[in-house]
Amino acid sequence: MNQINRDDGSERHIFLYRSTLIYKTSSSYQTIYVTERNEFDGMRGKFRMLQFSSDAVQGIINLEQPQLLVASGYRIVVDLIDHYAFHFQNGFIIGHGIGTISSYYSNKHLFTAEIDPLVVEVSKKYFGHTGKNVELGDGQALLKTQKAQSQDIIFLDAFSGSEIPLHLTTKEFFSLTNDKLSDKGIFIMNYIGKIKNDELFHTLYSTISSIYPSVKLFVTEPMKRSNQNIFFVASRRVLENYSPREATLLDMPK
Repeated sequence: MNQINRDDGSERHIFLYRSTLIYKTSSSYQTIYVTERNEFDGMRGKFRMLQFSSDAVQGIINLEQPQLLVASGYRIVVDLIDHYAFHFQNGFIIGHGIGTISSYYSNKHLFTAEIDPLVVEVSKKYFGHTGKNVELGDGQALLKTQKAQSQDIIFLDAFSGSEIPLHLTTKEFFSLTNDKLSDKGIFIMNYIGKIKNDELFHTLYSTISSIYPSVKLFVTEPMKRSNQNIFFVASRRVLENYSPREATLLDMPK
């Protein structure tokens, strides 16, 4: 979820960059690392992280305060959900990580699709997730099994390393999300990329806009030239402009 800047993307920096390697394993999809450090984003604590690559964190908790949302990216997602879908009861998440969003909304019915069984095992053993409402399988295939207009939110947070699987960036996939959302539902997508000179970012915006009549973009640093979290929010209903506490509404660059 949270982008971490590195000048050197080598594997050794995953656990040598002020972090300690706790556990490492490999699946058919990726290498999985669990690391710990005493500082994160200016905060002190005992932070445990799930990583698939050296330049991104798929999940993080403070073991001293496990209920807090440590990563600003997840706080932004919660802010956007609470504003645009405060009414929601049912939701579908693609990409489990350590189950941050599903745990935060434990009083809602959130179904999570995760393709890698080792990610679910690691989330249970090292991050205390219960595994509730998590089903193993491809997110697109599992979303197809849901009833039409049954979801109030669909959140795409799936990464292989720091990249979204390509089949989850197609017009077919975005059309599927539109079919499964309720009339007032919202689709949220977390993308790590650049605001300018990023062909995939512009393609994603164009494709999503061809399906949804209302699309909003939010970034953490609008002047930043390198990679950062970019959040797409899309809906069939008109989405009003909104200024989250930790993100900026972005006018799509021409």
